[in-house]
Amino acid sequence: MTDTHPRTIAGASDRVEIVVLGDFRVNVDSREVGPDDWPSLRAAQLVQLLCLSDGHRLVRDQVIDALWPQLDPEAGRANLRKAAHHARQALGFPEAISLHGGQVILCATKTVEVDAVRFERLAEAALASGDPTACAQAADGYGGDLLPGSRYEDWAETARGRLRSRYLDLLRAGSLWDRLAQAEPTDEPAHRELMRNAIAAGNRPEAIRWYAQLRSALELTLGIPPDRETQALYDECVAGLGQSRSVLVGRHLEIARIAAWLHAAPGERAGGLVIRGAAGIGKSALCREVRELARGRGWTVVGVDAVQASRPYAVVCAAIEQLILEDRSVLDSVGGPARSVLATLSPLAAPAPDLLGPLGRHQVIGAFRRLLLAASGAGPIMVQVDDADLVDEAGADVLVHLIGSGRPVVVVLALRSESGCPSLERGLARLARGSHLATIDLAPLADEDAAALVAQAAPEPLNVGGGGPPGPRRARAPRAGGGGGRGGGGP
Repeated sequence: MTDTHPRTIAGASDRVEIVVLGDFRVNVDSREVGPDDWPSLRAAQLVQLLCLSDGHRLVRDQVIDALWPQLDPEAGRANLRKAAHHARQALGFPEAISLHGGQVILCATKTVEVDAVRFERLAEAALASGDPTACAQAADGYGGDLLPGSRYEDWAETARGRLRSRYLDLLRAGSLWDRLAQAEPTDEPAHRELMRNAIAAGNRPEAIRWYAQLRSALELTLGIPPDRETQALYDECVAGLGQSRSVLVGRHLEIARIAAWLHAAPGERAGGLVIRGAAGIGKSALCREVRELARGRGWTVVGVDAVQASRPYAVVCAAIEQLILEDRSVLDSVGGPARSVLATLSPLAAPAPDLLGPLGRHQVIGAFRRLLLAASGAGPIMVQVDDADLVDEAGADVLVHLIGSGRPVVVVLALRSESGCPSLERGLARLARGSHLATIDLAPLADEDAAALVAQAAPEPLNVGGGGPPGPRRARAPRAGGGGGRGGGGP
């Protein structure tokens, strides 16, 4: 994708800038061409196709084969003339699309700059240099996958795959492991590096969170577990967690209230606990303490991080998948109808009988509760959600219902002072009025407590060399909710 045909520059303003990474935007002489300015979709796709071609030009038959492969040559030429006319209207000048000598040319009289062309040029130079800093800088030019609005067009697929591959190579060469793990959730070496970095920083729960993310992605996408090297690193990390327990500084009163809530008789305990506070104030650390105290009393605990929802019931699906990944036999105890609902929410629950009719909220609530009871053996079980202000409306409905339903299921939510989910706030307010909810509002630490926290020694880092045989495998991974840097769920 190289521009081998320089454009004639008639003036400083004779410039067309085209964005195709993560979006599609065109600016002609600093004038933006908006989505409503395109008379037809094919006019926009004609510009997209040409701007990705060498010299921003193609043979006429190549354009017809790409955009109208189902038409005969005469009909294809007619459609090309119409799309070219519409593209000229949108871009605002007659030479926007030229049809001469059997060629189709984009903006022959102007300088054309395309972000994808610029990114690929910089990426190739950075990768050839082997300089991690240059690779990291080049990666910043990747605004997203190519033309997301034309995802199923064959003519864009090859370029899309090539550009994404360049981006991933830059992330690896630049050691941008967190961005690589987000862009490619099944990249195992990236997750191992993140685990090693977290352990070296004394943050074993964060390492476990990265392992859990990798294992879920591998199971869902490829149907395989992490390899021996990753599993050995996880086993070493979990063994280290059992050797020391963090000491919360300045939260003795809050811990006493949590302990009293956990020790209350089932009929006297509120079905939910909300831990509120500003970002970074210590909600995740306190949630880890809640989980440790609950496990110490023999409770089953499943913990998840809420994320910006990409599907309905996202937080419920995350909890379901953690429980199934830990012990698939729980599906045998929920019954056929509940199994069908779970399979609709997550492919991990398949195979299951087909669900008749649309999925209803009461079906989701019932199936999720059955799974929780099966996983806990009908004993007390805690669902803990960190960053609960990010839950979607459907997930909020389920959590509120579980809190109101009471024993043996309890729900612990960590959220900022003002939740971004109105239905969750309304539901929590209603539960609080009915004494179904306990709330802990975290204030900033006192100066002396803050100083003590800074002075508190971090755990010694583990020796986590990448080689060597794995240690002994645990017979069974610990219950989901082991905690992450933000209170995330374990595997």
